Amino acid sequence: MKSGWDFPGEDYLPPASVLVAGKEVKAGDHVRLRPRVRADAFDMLLAGKTARVEVIQQDFENRIYLVVTVDDDPGREQWDERVLPGHRFFFFPEEVELLEEGGEA
Repeated sequence: MKSGWDFPGEDYLPPASVLVAGKEVKAGDHVRLRPRVRADAFDMLLAGKTARVEVIQQDFENRIYLVVTVDDDPGREQWDERVLPGHRFFFFPEEVELLEEGGEA
């Protein structure tokens, strides 16, 4: 018997990459943050910053998020092999610009 709380399993895996302005973005890529939804003060503080895509996630409503860490995070030197939860930020794919190898969009 299935309940409303059953995890969807492997049929619900997020994509390995997403298209942003016609370019493929995947974990490890560097992006410039361009938040469009002004949900909180962090959206204004992070606008224009560069970040690294750590992982792509998908919620139960099939919305895709890029989980990023900001390149100039002052707490970065405190990280060991893992990223602390308060140092990860979630952006929709349309809220980032892919940076080329040299760091330009």
